[in-house]
Amino acid sequence: MKKVYYQYKIGPNIYELDDWSHQLFPADFYEKPKKSISDSDKGYAHAKCPAWKEWHKNTWVVTQQFDLGFEYNSQERRIETNLSQAIFDEYFMLAPDWLDAKYPEIQFKYAHTFWTKEKDVWIEQIGHPEAFRLGLDVIPGTFPISVWTRPVGFGFKLLVTDQKVWIPKGTPLYYFKLRSRKSDSNFSIEQKDLPKDIIHKQRQDLDLKEYQKNISWDLIKKRLQKEEESKCPFNFLWKR
Repeated sequence: MKKVYYQYKIGPNIYELDDWSHQLFPADFYEKPKKSISDSDKGYAHAKCPAWKEWHKNTWVVTQQFDLGFEYNSQERRIETNLSQAIFDEYFMLAPDWLDAKYPEIQFKYAHTFWTKEKDVWIEQIGHPEAFRLGLDVIPGTFPISVWTRPVGFGFKLLVTDQKVWIPKGTPLYYFKLRSRKSDSNFSIEQKDLPKDIIHKQRQDLDLKEYQKNISWDLIKKRLQKEEESKCPFNFLWKR
């Protein structure tokens, strides 16, 4: 069983790293990520399928943490919500180019950082059908948390305009899967305050993305190569 740790943060700035250990919501209000297979799957024929079970084996669901309603007004090109202006500014992240494509692109300032002491551990973010039914087309992604430390946020294309989107607390937002490329592993997750070394590492990786754009993946590949070399005790036999 490979252990993965996580911590979450909700606004105002998910990239301010020093206060990641301070949770915004009380522990008895916050909904932790939950395994994707639940009682609601019981009774369906597909729940007996080994392929379906395999897909869900190392998969969790992240949910909305409070009741949220919003609407994109296409005429005025702005978002109206049930939040105060101050909370809207803390929770909604709108890049300068958020209206440049066909659909508005929005990010909630709700992020998780995952880390592990294990090698060869990847995380994959996948849209959830419940979010898609609401008109939220989640932006997917994947990267190796064993060599790269960065927050996993929640960004989406908004497919509905000029009508209210209501997201009650507990609504599934997205799946995340943990996997290894070289082995068939089982994973467990545990919520924990970010250690100082992880905060330091995350700051370095994030700062690098700001100072030198579009080189992250090349660096990730180099780190993966070093990680792979360090896994094999007999690697020296074929090194030149």
